[in-house]
Amino acid sequence: MRLAIVSHIPVYPTTAGNRARVLGLVQALLGLGHEVIFIQIPSGPYDAAESVARHEELVGRGNYYDLTRLSAPARLAKWLKVFPVRALSRVSKALGIYTSWRHWRPLDSHISPETVRAAQALIVARGCDVCLVEYVFHSAVLVGLPAPVRTLIDTHDQFSNRHVGYAANGLGGAHWISLRPEAERRGLMRADGVLAIQEDEAQAFTRMLQGQPSPPLVRVVSHFLPDIEPRTDHGPPHRAAFVASFNSANVQALSLFLQRGLPEVLRRDPDFRLILAGGICGEVPDHPQMDKIGRFERLSDVFARAPISLNPVLSGSGVSVKALESLAAGAPVIATETGARGLSALAGEGLRILPDGDWHAYAEALTALTLDPARCVHAGEQARIAAADWNQRQRMGLQELLGDGTPLYS
Repeated sequence: MRLAIVSHIPVYPTTAGNRARVLGLVQALLGLGHEVIFIQIPSGPYDAAESVARHEELVGRGNYYDLTRLSAPARLAKWLKVFPVRALSRVSKALGIYTSWRHWRPLDSHISPETVRAAQALIVARGCDVCLVEYVFHSAVLVGLPAPVRTLIDTHDQFSNRHVGYAANGLGGAHWISLRPEAERRGLMRADGVLAIQEDEAQAFTRMLQGQPSPPLVRVVSHFLPDIEPRTDHGPPHRAAFVASFNSANVQALSLFLQRGLPEVLRRDPDFRLILAGGICGEVPDHPQMDKIGRFERLSDVFARAPISLNPVLSGSGVSVKALESLAAGAPVIATETGARGLSALAGEGLRILPDGDWHAYAEALTALTLDPARCVHAGEQARIAAADWNQRQRMGLQELLGDGTPLYS
């Protein structure tokens, strides 16, 4: 089949979990023998692709379209959609009045009619069999497409009252986008099928759609993992890596680990060092027990320096991409419950899941591997087995949503 993926984020550079998610989905569709048309739509100042050439190398020459240059009237119209909400929010904050509505955004406030028309014209002109949009707040693209086109939404997350969980963890406005439940329901009803990133969210969407006429099919299709060559060098002992982009949840996790978890680790393993990798490196202070390696080309390069992956986050939603990709790289993961969200079925030697905030248990699980290299190697082997099983399950869910007869393995 020919599928159009409509996304406000490019897949390159792959600097964040949502980009990795979209890249993995594109690769899975290509691997099943489908043709992918990638339509990039505007979403603020960070939407520029790294290069057309690199995206075309992924999906094929002539199959990548960049719609990020909106006309001046379209930019104004998009700004006017959210201006009243932002203005009322600022007034309520200034007066010290708290109401939930100041966090909510209109469902279609992040996409302009001009972008919708341009994307739809390409979908029709290219004769696409399926249109998949990234995020429910871009679902306006699905409204009015010809009936033969199968419509899908890759949700990434549940956005109903998303601000509540972030506020509870002291992260205030870090929630990005929050929708009224009825707005999210309306967006989901625009599709024939809904991709939920984890089981809890699939159940929540199913409950949300109960009683609706002809609700979309909801299935779990989580993050697809890349094929990563197994390491022959298992890395030096007494090391673990925290791979993170720069966001408030990752900064909070790093700070708490250094303050509360690291002393417990050093008491058991005085030679331990933390390897910090990713965009977070340039935004946080140095620490005597931490080495920063910054951005990297391949995840396997990180785990050649530290054979264990840490994910101590205490805030966030959606499935943990960094934990999954660590498993695929053969790095056992020590995670909090939040850091392993959506992955409880994979818990075992390759993925240890500890209660949020229990730094004693976290340090004990970590040093069980840093002090026992043979056990660490075995845990890495179990991590790769878990990753392979995970990928097979995601392919099955995706095929069901596509409604085709494609074999599981092409």
